[in-house]
Amino acid sequence: MNYIVIKNGFVVKESAIITEDILVGGNKVLQIGQNLPRPNSETPVIDATGKYVLPGAVDMNRHFLYLGKNEKTKKELKKLNQAEIYNGTTTMLDAVDSFHGKNYLHNISNAKEMAHYNLIDYGFHLSFADAKKNMVGALDHSYIHEGISTILVNISSWDNFNINILESTLRAASSYPLLIICDLIIPEAGKNEEDQAELNGTNVLNRHLQSLTELLQMGLKHKCPLMFLNVEFKEELNRIQEGIKKGGEFFVSINMPFSIDISDITGLARPDKLSGLSTRQPLSPISAGEVWQLVKNKRFLINPPPYNIAIEDSVEEGLVYNRPDKFFYLRNYLSMLFTVGVSEGQINILDMVDIVSARPAKIMGLWPQKGVLQPGADADFVVWNPTFDRNLYCSILSADRQSFKKYKLKGRPDFVFAKGRMMYNGESFYPKHADGSFVYRSAPML
Repeated sequence: MNYIVIKNGFVVKESAIITEDILVGGNKVLQIGQNLPRPNSETPVIDATGKYVLPGAVDMNRHFLYLGKNEKTKKELKKLNQAEIYNGTTTMLDAVDSFHGKNYLHNISNAKEMAHYNLIDYGFHLSFADAKKNMVGALDHSYIHEGISTILVNISSWDNFNINILESTLRAASSYPLLIICDLIIPEAGKNEEDQAELNGTNVLNRHLQSLTELLQMGLKHKCPLMFLNVEFKEELNRIQEGIKKGGEFFVSINMPFSIDISDITGLARPDKLSGLSTRQPLSPISAGEVWQLVKNKRFLINPPPYNIAIEDSVEEGLVYNRPDKFFYLRNYLSMLFTVGVSEGQINILDMVDIVSARPAKIMGLWPQKGVLQPGADADFVVWNPTFDRNLYCSILSADRQSFKKYKLKGRPDFVFAKGRMMYNGESFYPKHADGSFVYRSAPML
């Protein structure tokens, strides 16, 4: 067995930070304690003095499957994995293609084939775009035999759903109980002003909110756990909170109004381009201050950022970490949370780990294999340098969305390990060390 010892780090556990050592053997955490000996004279040692040791982050909804389809997109898949690792993420989940008829077995098999190029562990949600065929059989098989414990629906497809089929799916999910995930993202407009006006129109936004209300009512009726992704507006949040007050087992992942810039000069970079911040009218965005208050409740998380779709793809093979590309925001996400959250006293490091690792691991049925540092868990962890800074700047949008406050980014991973293998050492990636594989999940810990 291959061993490694992490010495003298601030080990971030569930409810405490303790200066300890971690002994890793193979792909598992074997022991955590003080003054742990090396199993043999050849065991490598990493000195983590003055640094935090965190469980790897879990990305609950990262679109990676389409990148495994051909040789060109596989290069993009590698860049995505590197960006996730650079950020400190060691597990990600994606939705398989929509099911048609009884082809879900083929779709799951095909998804595994496309995903096996990942450098980090991965899992799947079931998904369906129209819900016109019974999903109960797919749900039963996928959970019992494949360890897939979540179903993803997109609110923008609500009008295509057969309500009876959707209700039967919620009833089946609640009997386990499994989790229905609803993506509330509103489709982006096209390039012309007519498309923009249509998607920002009052009728479209009212229908969006009405669809959300109908799903909340179904969740309450069938006592089915629901999780809402990409919650960005107060009108969405208020409806979900009303459902929680009525006894709904509902969870919320909020979009944080971040942007990231390559200059400390306000206005030099366009935050909406680099971060995907929405300016959709007439809805009222959730402010950063409100997000910090909400995440004190364990029902609430912060959404990992989307790709920076507005940024042109780089023609370079390698990653240049201060060059904006479509993974720029993603790979600096934890640094942004650390900078504007932990360093500014909005949350502490225990909160940050809970938000990005423990809560998603529990809700996604990955706990205690993922999201925690304890003996028996997968050795997915990050040695976090809290004092490292670089010439990148994080901006937080004001409550009135008229101005930004800028912060120089602090903190980054000095080392990232996935299942006991060093994937990144602060300077270089080691893709040949990768052992990314499909993860079987249990029912969510709600």
